[in-house]
Amino acid sequence: MINNQAPAAPPVRDDAPPVTGSAAGRVAVGLLLLAFAGVTGLFAPLLVMASDNCFEGDARTICSVGGQQIVGTLPVAAAVVAALLTVVGMGRSGPVGRGCLLAAPCLLVLSWVVSYAIAGS
Repeated sequence: MINNQAPAAPPVRDDAPPVTGSAAGRVAVGLLLLAFAGVTGLFAPLLVMASDNCFEGDARTICSVGGQQIVGTLPVAAAVVAALLTVVGMGRSGPVGRGCLLAAPCLLVLSWVVSYAIAGS
């Protein structure tokens, strides 16, 4: 005998929260960014040594006092600000947290680019 009256399937609910990233993902990305900020703060200022081959009257930017100060302090300041942005991004969810976690590497890369541009000129 065949039963033509199968039990009705339960209705499908769409009450699941949207997937926007997890706290573990924010922490993992944050730890990588903190490591990048540490490397930037420790090693990028060493680009000042590009001024070792400067001689009197050299017109390159790295041979000026201002250029050397920028190359020496910009990466350290960028690393501190990026570390603060990373900590805020790790602690907050939503657009503010994502914005902070996106701004931190942009700031660090910008400091490397500016430092290399001055050291290489």
